[in-house]
Amino acid sequence: MGASSIRGATVPSYLHRHGVPNVLAPLATATGAPYVLVDGFALALYPMLAGRVGAAVGLSPAQWRQLGATVHQLHAVPLTPQLARLVEREAFRPTRRELFTGLEALLPAAASDPVVGELARFWRARKEIIGALVGRADALGQQLARASFAQVLCHADLHTWNVLVDADGQLWILDWDEAILAPKERDLMFVVGGIGHGLVRPGDTDCFFQGYGQASIDPDLLAYYRCAWAVQDIAAYGEQALMAPGLSAASRRAAVEGFMDLFASGNIVDLAQVSDTTGAAGA
Repeated sequence: MGASSIRGATVPSYLHRHGVPNVLAPLATATGAPYVLVDGFALALYPMLAGRVGAAVGLSPAQWRQLGATVHQLHAVPLTPQLARLVEREAFRPTRRELFTGLEALLPAAASDPVVGELARFWRARKEIIGALVGRADALGQQLARASFAQVLCHADLHTWNVLVDADGQLWILDWDEAILAPKERDLMFVVGGIGHGLVRPGDTDCFFQGYGQASIDPDLLAYYRCAWAVQDIAAYGEQALMAPGLSAASRRAAVEGFMDLFASGNIVDLAQVSDTTGAAGA
């Protein structure tokens, strides 16, 4: 029974009951629960929604304002002790950080592999860049873990691939599996600089904050979250390509392509590298 699956159903159900709009929540079971347990799996049923992915179609200024207002309500919602126990707290350590030693040990042998050899050679050519990102995420994470920040309920994966736009122009936020108690910058990173080319423009950011309201943003938190996102994506694609031999060749090749795309101009590695002490990121 995965905690993320339970969290992914429980959090949107809780937000829906507390009047947070634009949250796609599961239908309640006969007992009022957001999911049922079947053979150790948490199963949730969601309403059918005909919509388009926000990242693919783009959000209008009004929709960015709508998203900002929704995220403001998300960050203000009070948590019950039960929900607070279910949702993890920010630890300032990137997901999959522990994989790097094992991944790097696999690179020499993988270099001659016909499927993932390109990834191995690409990684080794950018070893210094990757090492600097991991080192910066570690250093910032250790620094921030010693500090004290107000923590709010965050979606934690709030890019517009997780936003649907229905036929009426209404927004719906999906995929709450990563919800976490963290500083608000955990979510705001996605709209202040963003995580990839074309996902957010300066005008989009302005519209978002027209809906969200004024916010004091910590630049070190933004810099950490952007580095941590780069680190977790590098490790995730590396894991799929190098540590999952049961995957098909096509899936492993897709992981190689995804890995290399992280380093493309304007994507997350580029953004993390140029993110400076003001928390700014290149467009």
